[in-house]
Amino acid sequence: MLMLDAAIHLGPDLELAVNRMDFFRLFKYVASKYGCEYFGLAEIPVDDQPVNLQHSHALHNFPESWFDKPAGKSLAGKTLECCDPVIGHFKRSTAPSVLDLRQDPSGLAELSGSEAAIIIPLHTANGKRYGLAMLGGMEQPKSEKLALMALDASLIFQRYYEVILSLDSVSGLNDREIQIVSWTSEGKTSVEIAIILGLSEHTINSYIATVMRKLHVVNRAQMVASALRSGLIS
Repeated sequence: MLMLDAAIHLGPDLELAVNRMDFFRLFKYVASKYGCEYFGLAEIPVDDQPVNLQHSHALHNFPESWFDKPAGKSLAGKTLECCDPVIGHFKRSTAPSVLDLRQDPSGLAELSGSEAAIIIPLHTANGKRYGLAMLGGMEQPKSEKLALMALDASLIFQRYYEVILSLDSVSGLNDREIQIVSWTSEGKTSVEIAIILGLSEHTINSYIATVMRKLHVVNRAQMVASALRSGLIS
């Protein structure tokens, strides 16, 4: 029988969490507590768009070397394709589970050297689907341990929603707009962003014009500065 006091974040640590770094530390602690070296939390798109690991609300401790891959490879552009087995599992299931990466090869398996991934689906009060994956170095947990991991994760995520995610509507930017702002902050031109995202240069310029209007700025430098100040990008 599970005891509620077995969960680690029912007290002050969780109540004092107020920013992304606080929640990064909490999720990292949960991962390490259960023997996992890596963790990644991100929104799971409802369509066939890749999972955006650059979104301001995504949290992970994946090494930068994982992203240093040619276009078309795993995590190129700091995204995980919707066809990846880990993402597919998040879309199919609402229950925590262990995904055998030897049977379902994932780009994350190749990079982390892990044979299994802990999959914990999470949901916000407004119906958005998120996923927490933990992998690397751990033994496959038994059902009781998996349930405790899911309990810890859900408690942290609920607080994350209350103090961070629920404020997302303040900016009025959607995921694609935030993605384009993020690439702009890295010095990419409209042409380069268009190639990365598989869109036309005209479409990228239209997105940028819309973002500048929403943020009440007049050029790209101001757009990036405003996004950084508001925490939309990091």
